[in-house]
Amino acid sequence: MQTTSYATNHRHSCIGARAGFGDLLIGAGTLMIEANGLDPERHAHIRDAMVELIAITEGFYVCGVAASVYRTPCAAGSVQPDTVFANIGKLLLATRIYDMHRLARHVSGGLIVVLPGPDEDHNPEIRTSLAEVLAGRDEVPAQRRLGVARLVEDLTSSYQGGWYSVISLHGGGSPEATKREIRRNCPVPDRTALVERLLDRGVLDQGQLPPAQSDRCCPAGCVTPELPAAKLNSTG
Repeated sequence: MQTTSYATNHRHSCIGARAGFGDLLIGAGTLMIEANGLDPERHAHIRDAMVELIAITEGFYVCGVAASVYRTPCAAGSVQPDTVFANIGKLLLATRIYDMHRLARHVSGGLIVVLPGPDEDHNPEIRTSLAEVLAGRDEVPAQRRLGVARLVEDLTSSYQGGWYSVISLHGGGSPEATKREIRRNCPVPDRTALVERLLDRGVLDQGQLPPAQSDRCCPAGCVTPELPAAKLNSTG
């Protein structure tokens, strides 16, 4: 019981932590798009990638909210998050964390791969040239663009970024552990009983079913017109 309680609360807290991480990716990706001079409304592939990143992040976050709303009071005065929602949220974030990284890199462009090193970036002899080459949107300074790109790199491609993906996958329990909890706690018998009640009430009786669709397009029906003789001769 203690193990289950700890695991459920841990997975529930993971949802909030990774949702915050997703917010950072969404914000950094948006700033990177702007610095690159792109408009998501005009570039469908950028817009779609951002929508997917938002959907993933908010998708498991709402599971955390639902787990809180459908909590169970405990005798000690505390509450237990809903087990099914907490585990579904943890499963989603664990398996989609890599997609979150990929999407953030995608919308950010290739600059994070070719960022200049500290020796180049701070070298006064080439700093001006680098600023000219690495400039994107006119109103966004090159250093600002580089700073956002380095943040995306740190969040997705650094040692810390890699560690985040690992703890998202296995921290608080592996995907297999969450699947077992979902299967064990989901009230599947209630859904089965619901269908059985519908069957017992005659939901399949022919008299209650809508009429089967016929091959007629209207009550009167239609007749396929015959082709003119000339047409028949030309195709024969």
